[in-house]
Amino acid sequence: MKTGLIITVMLSLLLSSVACDKDDSTPDIIKQNRVLNITNKLISSEFVGNGAQWGGYDLVPTWLGTETLSEADWNKLFQRIDFMRPPFLRIMTSSGWAYMNDGQYNESAKTTSLFKMLDYAQSRNIEITYGEWGHSYTGNRIDVGTEWIANSVRFLNHLINEKGYTCIKTVNIINEPNGNWSTANGDYNVYKKVQELYLAEMAKYALANVKLMGPDIAIFNAANQVEWLTKTTADLGDNMGLYDVHVYPKQQLVRNGEFGEMLQVYRKVTPADKRIVLGEIGFKYTEVDAELQKENKEAIANDPYAGDDSNMMVYKAFYGIDMADALIQAMREGYSGALIWDMDDAMYNSPDDGNYQTEKLKRWGFWNILGEELCGDASDEEIRPFFYPVSLLCRYFPAGSDIYNIELPDKKGVRAVWAEKDGKYTIALVNSHVTDYELVLKSESISNLTANKYSYKSNTDGSFIGAQDENGFATPSEKNIDLDFENGVDITLEGQSFILYTNMN
Repeated sequence: MKTGLIITVMLSLLLSSVACDKDDSTPDIIKQNRVLNITNKLISSEFVGNGAQWGGYDLVPTWLGTETLSEADWNKLFQRIDFMRPPFLRIMTSSGWAYMNDGQYNESAKTTSLFKMLDYAQSRNIEITYGEWGHSYTGNRIDVGTEWIANSVRFLNHLINEKGYTCIKTVNIINEPNGNWSTANGDYNVYKKVQELYLAEMAKYALANVKLMGPDIAIFNAANQVEWLTKTTADLGDNMGLYDVHVYPKQQLVRNGEFGEMLQVYRKVTPADKRIVLGEIGFKYTEVDAELQKENKEAIANDPYAGDDSNMMVYKAFYGIDMADALIQAMREGYSGALIWDMDDAMYNSPDDGNYQTEKLKRWGFWNILGEELCGDASDEEIRPFFYPVSLLCRYFPAGSDIYNIELPDKKGVRAVWAEKDGKYTIALVNSHVTDYELVLKSESISNLTANKYSYKSNTDGSFIGAQDENGFATPSEKNIDLDFENGVDITLEGQSFILYTNMN
C-alpha cells in the first residue's frame, strides 16, 4: 500500500472515530430531552370519540326551493363521513325547524334532512347527542313553556321509540346557557329548571336510557366558570350521561400548552365516574392573535357568502395543525372526545343584519356541500386541509378506546397521545411550533409494532404535504413499517407537522 493511501485511510478512520466519540459524548440530559416515552399510564377508558357538529340544512328549502339536499350531495357527504368514521356527532334543532309547522305539532313536515342524518348515524352505530338550541318561555325566561316541553319530549320519544334512532344516547337542551345570547341568558337557575322539567316529562315515556349532556357552557379561554359543573353535579347527578364544555381558544393558548391546563381545571371538578367532552371546539382570533384576526376579517369582507361568524382559516393548512394540537391536548387531559365546529358551511347561516333567511354562511366546515348550488363555486365543495388530520383523529381513536399518556420532552409545541382498542394501537404526534425536532420514540408498554404512518405538513403558503387518494382522503405515507420501540424509533417531527401511526383498520 502506498504511503499516501495509508495516510488517507488512517485519517479517515481517525475522523470516523472522532465523530463516534462526539456522538457518544452527547450529554445524557440532551439525549433524554429527545425521548417520547409511550407509557402504560391510563388517562381514560371507554372513550366516546372525536367527531363534529352536524345538522341544520334548515334553509335549503328557502335557498334552493327543494325539500333537502340532492341525493348526489347526500352521497358525497356520506362518503366523506364514512372515511372520517366519527364515533360521536352532535345534532341540534329547534321546534320550528323540526316538529312545529304553522303552530301545529307535525313530525314529518320539516324532518327530511334530520331523518337522513339519523338514518346514517343509526346505520353506522355513531353515538348522537341530540338537542334543541334553546327553550320556549312565557314572559320571564324561568317560566318554561309547558306546551314546548310536552311537544319536545314527545318528538324525542318519536325519534327513539317510534323511528328507532337508538343512536341517540344523550339530550342537550339549551346551547351555551351561560351566555347572554342563550335562552337562559346566563342564569343557571333557568338552565336547571329546564333540565328538571325535561327529565320529568321524559319519565312519562320509555326513555330511561337517555341521559343529559351538559352544562354545555361556552368557556372560550378561561377556567373561571367551574361552578356550572359543580352545581350541575349537585342538582342533576346521575341524570348526567356526559359533561361538556365549549371551547373557542386563542391560537396562542393552544400552541403554548396553556389550553390543556385550562381543560384540566374542568376535568378535575367532573365526577370521577363521569366522562367529559368538548361539545364544540373551534378557534376564534382576538387581539392576542392580531394578524390572524385581521386576516380573518379581510377574508370575510371579500367573500359574499361569508357571515361575520366565520373562521376563514379553515382554508389554510395550519388550522389542521392547531386543531390536532387542541384535540391531542384534550385527550391528554382526560377528555373523552371532542366535537369540531363544524362539519359543513351549508348547515347554518349567519344572520348578522337580522335577516334570518340570509345566504351568508357560518364558514367553519370541512367543506361547503352547496358550493355550486348556492354560491356558484363548485371548488368550494372540495375538502379543506384540516379534514386531513382531524379525520384521522376521529377514525383511529374509535369509541371504547383506552387512552394512554406519552411522556414528552421539553420541546415547544410537541404533544402526543396513544390509544388501544381490541389489541390494536394508534399513536398521534403533533408539533405546532416552527422548529424541526429530532426525536426518539420509545415504549415501556409496546416492544414493537408494524403500522402504517400518516404524515401532514403545513406549508407557509396555506397548502400542505400529505398523501391523498383520488377522493382527497388521507393515505399512508409509509405502509407496514416496523417500529422497534425497545431500541427506540428515530423520527423527525418537522415544524408545523402531524404524524399518526396505527395498525387499526
